[in-house]
Amino acid sequence: MSEKKYTVALVGAGPASLYAAEVLAKAGHEVVILNRDIKPGGLAEFGIYPTKYKMKEGLRKYFARILARDNVHYFGNVRVGLEGDIALAELRAMGVDAVVVAVGAQGTKWLGLAGEDAVGSYHAKDLVYYYNGLPPFSEREFAIGKHVCVIGLGNVCMDIVHWMVCDRRVECVTAVARRGPGERAYTDKEFKIVCGAIDVAQIERELAAIGQNVAEVGQNPQELLAELLKGADDDLEVDSDTRFCMRFLRSPARVEVSADGRVSGMTFETTRLVALGEDGRVGLEMTGEFETIACDTVVFAVGDSIEPSLGLPVSRERRGEFATVPTPWEQYPDRPRYMVYDPALEQPVWDTFVVGWARRASDGLVGKARADAVQGCDEIMAYLNGQFEQKPEGGASSSDVMATLRDFLKARNIAIVDFEAVKVLEELEQREASARGVREFKFTSRLEMLRLLGS
Repeated sequence: MSEKKYTVALVGAGPASLYAAEVLAKAGHEVVILNRDIKPGGLAEFGIYPTKYKMKEGLRKYFARILARDNVHYFGNVRVGLEGDIALAELRAMGVDAVVVAVGAQGTKWLGLAGEDAVGSYHAKDLVYYYNGLPPFSEREFAIGKHVCVIGLGNVCMDIVHWMVCDRRVECVTAVARRGPGERAYTDKEFKIVCGAIDVAQIERELAAIGQNVAEVGQNPQELLAELLKGADDDLEVDSDTRFCMRFLRSPARVEVSADGRVSGMTFETTRLVALGEDGRVGLEMTGEFETIACDTVVFAVGDSIEPSLGLPVSRERRGEFATVPTPWEQYPDRPRYMVYDPALEQPVWDTFVVGWARRASDGLVGKARADAVQGCDEIMAYLNGQFEQKPEGGASSSDVMATLRDFLKARNIAIVDFEAVKVLEELEQREASARGVREFKFTSRLEMLRLLGS
């Protein structure tokens, strides 16, 4: 623990930010959290499937204890960035000693395909935010048709399938993957929720069609078929007639668009698995052959990206990541670096760090975010303790920093939502849930929440 206590600004209020806040606050530093959203929690609040009540309630209670600490100060409804309410440079100028960017992967990752902007073409993140009640996504209209293609085969894909099967109850939802069934990325736990909707005959046809190629790379198509169908007789959490199909070895090529600008299908180039050695690793080769799957909705569950409008330098070597110091830290040479780096100036941005998905987009779940935040705090604390070439100035007091910040935001007519206001809002939501006879209720309009809080 350092003798001098500093003021650290954390941008974002998801799991990585809040776990970092816990470490820094326990070390005695003053922590100022600036969050784009009114409510804290990030993906723990707005990314986990809505019916996973026990998990979400446990995380809320834990995070509430962090936010209730005397030296943790929450500023909700504040957008940080070049186009936001306050820029990082303006925040630094107020006298904070270090800035930790932990906003998650707020950017949207698209594949750059023709037709991606058609009506009925969506990114999975937007839908996840929509059904989890996060403004402004919760205030948008999403035209979901009867036949849905979901691109990708990870846990986010399974969440989208879950929603399509159990909430929207579309006629058919088809998950499409570039690779084979042996390379599927979702966990059994997420698949089990929706496997009762599996179209058994379609899966059998699919495995028969790709079985020879699967066997060529040393995989057993019959074992894979058994894994895909092992829960086909399970009951779903609700009655639904939705058919859940899966297609493999299909690489997205373009979105087909009707004359009125709506999705009419998805064209894929077929792929083949190729063995990369005797250790079971497989790669892909394109075949030059194409197939179109008829659908009226396409959802891209292909991961997320960083948000460049934050104004941090972007890596030249690692696509879709902020630049961090390229040389190992001698204290932990095998770890990734968390200190931001400016490639143009070829020097570190000494007082600025990235943790969680802001450091590496779409990498792991809440547990991984916690581990990354705690590990990142080792480097942050080393900077605060004066272990690097440049040391924090430590000029302004935390009370001065926060007074300056409040005055700055007030001058820009920003309605700051502190943690006490968040607790009031949560109490109002609990009352509404009780009145409606439901387990959980969320206000889904930013303006309504601010009105209820008198802002």
